[in-house]
Amino acid sequence: MIGVFGAALLRGFTGFGFGLAAVPLLSLSLPPSAVVPLVVTLQVAVGLFGLRHAIGECDWQSVRRLFPGLPLGVPIGLAVLTILPANPVRLVIGTLIATAVWLIYRGVSLPPNPSRKVSFAVGLTSGIISGLASMGGPPIVVYLLAVGHSAGRMRATAVVYFMLAGLVSMLPMAARGMINQQTLLWTAASIPALLGGTRLGSWAFFRSKPAHHRLAALVSLSVLSALLIGRAALGFGG
Repeated sequence: MIGVFGAALLRGFTGFGFGLAAVPLLSLSLPPSAVVPLVVTLQVAVGLFGLRHAIGECDWQSVRRLFPGLPLGVPIGLAVLTILPANPVRLVIGTLIATAVWLIYRGVSLPPNPSRKVSFAVGLTSGIISGLASMGGPPIVVYLLAVGHSAGRMRATAVVYFMLAGLVSMLPMAARGMINQQTLLWTAASIPALLGGTRLGSWAFFRSKPAHHRLAALVSLSVLSALLIGRAALGFGG
C-alpha cells in the first residue's frame, strides 16, 4: 500500500510517474512477472480517474503519432518478460531510467511537430518497455519534454497516453492469463491508496511552479534508477 501510494503521489504531480515508481518499489518484494500485471491494472484505473481533467489540455496530435508503435511493441516486451529472469529485467529497467534522466538533464530538444518516423520509433520503444515492465514512460517523457510542452500540457498528454498504454498492455496479458484473481484482488485493495496519492499529487501540482515539475521528474527518476540497479546488483552478487 505504501508503494502504491508513493507511485500515485508522483503520478498525480507529474502525470507520468506511476509505472516508473510502482514497478521498482513493488519489485523489491515481488518478481517483475507478478508486478507488471498489477501495475498495468492500476495504471488503467488511475488513468480513468484523471481522464476528464486531461482531455481538454491533451496534445492529441502527439498521442496519434506515438500510439501506432505501442500495440506493436507490447507483445515483443511480453515475450521477453516470460523468458528473462528477474534480475536482468531489473537491471534493464534501471538502465533505461538512468538513460532517460541523462537525456532530460542534457535538454534534448525536438521540433514542435516531430516527424512521424521519430514519433513511431518512440511509441514502439515505449510499447516494448511497457510489455517488458509496464514502464514505457521514459521514452514518452523525454519526447514530451523535448517537444517543449508546458508542464500542464505535458501532464495532460501523459495522463491520456499512459491510460491508453495500460489498456493495450492489459489485453494480451489477460489473454495469456497473467491477470488473474490475485491481481484483481490486489488492485481492488489498492484503490484507496491509489486515489489518495493521486489527489494529493494533483493538489501539489496546481500549487507549484513549472520548474518544480521538471525537478520532480529528474529527482524521482534518479532515485528509482539507483534503487533498482542496486537491487539487481545485489541479486547478481548473491
